[in-house]
Amino acid sequence: MGGGLSAEAMLAAWEAGARRGSLDRALTLLWAGGQGEGAADLALVERDRRLLHLRRATFGPVLDCVATCPGCGASVEVTLDAAALADALGSAAPMTVAIGGREIALRPLTSRDIAATEGVAPEALPGFLRARLAPGAEPLDGTDAGVLEAEIEAQAAAAEARCRMACPDCGAAWRESFDIAAHLWAEVEAAALRLLSEVADLARAYGWSEAEVLALSPARRAVYLALAREAT
Repeated sequence: MGGGLSAEAMLAAWEAGARRGSLDRALTLLWAGGQGEGAADLALVERDRRLLHLRRATFGPVLDCVATCPGCGASVEVTLDAAALADALGSAAPMTVAIGGREIALRPLTSRDIAATEGVAPEALPGFLRARLAPGAEPLDGTDAGVLEAEIEAQAAAAEARCRMACPDCGAAWRESFDIAAHLWAEVEAAALRLLSEVADLARAYGWSEAEVLALSPARRAVYLALAREAT
């Protein structure tokens, strides 16, 4: 599904997404990875599956995470595998739901749908999503509408990656949601800021431009950085 983010791509993603919200940042990461076309209309599970593949190609398959125990508040460390998380995500295909003797087509939730909910009152949200995801369903009576809305809610929950957690301190067990978009953004942001620091140090030491610094392989850049920092 393509390679990982280059140094230039990480800087471009960070610059484009630094002042944006989490939803836009997820799409920005795909754009930086060469997968931006049509990304807003991908099912959320497919979007996150692509982000997991991008993360694996950029930083490797192992994700070190920390969660807070709901029982005692302790920090619990967990190591996740990007490929296993991607495989565990549900189907991105449209489905049909049998309600009141009818077969109703229901498409999966997308980033564009989430963006469209901005400003929608909480009490109006179920009906709003019903109209977007199953436009051929109307008319529905209150009971059937409730069944369809419950199916949409269940579909949204199934789109989340969840991990089984256990606290070594108090023994509590729970399932924790894992947000790959937020996790990958934090890693890309940290890498971008580190790259900018390296560019500044090498530019100061050798007069190189940003493009010249980024053109170096990571191994050569590290050696030049060590030499430059030893000299200061």
